[in-house]
Amino acid sequence: MQKLRIICLVLVSLLAMSPVGAVFAQEEPQYALTLKPADGVYSTIMLAGREKDIRVDLENIGDEAVTKVEVKSELPDGWTVNYDPARMPTLEAFDSERIYASVTSPEGTVPGDYFVTLWVESDQASTEKIEIRVTVKVLERVETIAVRAVHPAVEAIAGSDFVFEVEFKYTGEILGDSKPFDLKTTVPQGWEVYMTPQFEKEKHISAIDIKPGTVAFSDKTRLVAKAPFWPLPEPGDYKIILDVVSGDLEASVELKAVITAVYNLILIPSGERYDTKAKAGRDNFFSLEVGNLGTAPIDKVNFSSDKPEGWSIELTPDQVDSVEALGSQTVEINIKPPPETIAGDYIISLRASGVQAISQKVNIRVTVETPTVWGWVGVAIIAIVVMGLVVIFMRFSRR
Repeated sequence: MQKLRIICLVLVSLLAMSPVGAVFAQEEPQYALTLKPADGVYSTIMLAGREKDIRVDLENIGDEAVTKVEVKSELPDGWTVNYDPARMPTLEAFDSERIYASVTSPEGTVPGDYFVTLWVESDQASTEKIEIRVTVKVLERVETIAVRAVHPAVEAIAGSDFVFEVEFKYTGEILGDSKPFDLKTTVPQGWEVYMTPQFEKEKHISAIDIKPGTVAFSDKTRLVAKAPFWPLPEPGDYKIILDVVSGDLEASVELKAVITAVYNLILIPSGERYDTKAKAGRDNFFSLEVGNLGTAPIDKVNFSSDKPEGWSIELTPDQVDSVEALGSQTVEINIKPPPETIAGDYIISLRASGVQAISQKVNIRVTVETPTVWGWVGVAIIAIVVMGLVVIFMRFSRR
């Protein structure tokens, strides 16, 4: 009997050491799961009342699939979590799955360190629990308002519109409600200023609602300024201030309207008569008006003329020191044709020129009349010629 036992033990030992025994030993399945942070870091930061994604990687390191896989967690009081995915029917051997745990802390959570514990369970195996330290911070809500002009300086002539495009940037609570801001302007005396939406030029506004943002300027708005037409402002720079106000929150931007000068020198006959009569050899007076239809004075205005040969043209005054904007001055002209000028129509041309501008040439038709004595002399000459012809005719007719 003792010998039989020894023989059985030897056979069992040999069987265990043989390849057949090894096959029987490997038939027992091995189940093992691991869970670790995707970035290998066991800490993160979040804002109170906000959501934070914690990414973890689940891996099946066993040699058999596991089934009914489910994510579990332990959270601080009041916290919530959503998983993606929360459950899996199976996870094959040597496969892995990334799990997103979206953790939300309550509004008003006190800043500090909190711990979120995660693990995964299945019918065959479970992971070890991992602990993630979550540092909660509170975002300080600092409100600011900024305003800027796309083009802070605009040039135009007096009486024209100066159009500025302004933009705003309001930083407040992210995704918070819009805030109303009053639009107030400070302008030079006599100027008219109004504001319109960018695409509604007929609508005038005095306030604007601005949504909070943190990156770029937006809410583009048009500011239109008009200089008075009379009295005409001098060319130069004029300052306009736009204030954006909501309670204690305010900002401002300085705009510059640059009035440029326009010069338009004209020379026209008084009464707009472009013709006159003149006696040959005598003084003949005619009036002109030199005017400035521009927006700034024209200095040192002189006169020039084109006239028939031998004619005399004198202007009084012969120079005007300055012609104010929208002003004019009368200039007298003495036209004197030579005594021997034959009666008829002649053209003289006049032009005014100043430091800043030159007028168009004005043409005046001058109808020359000979003096009465010369008329009688002409009649006498004609009579003598006629009488001479009669005498000659009678004398030759007798022969």
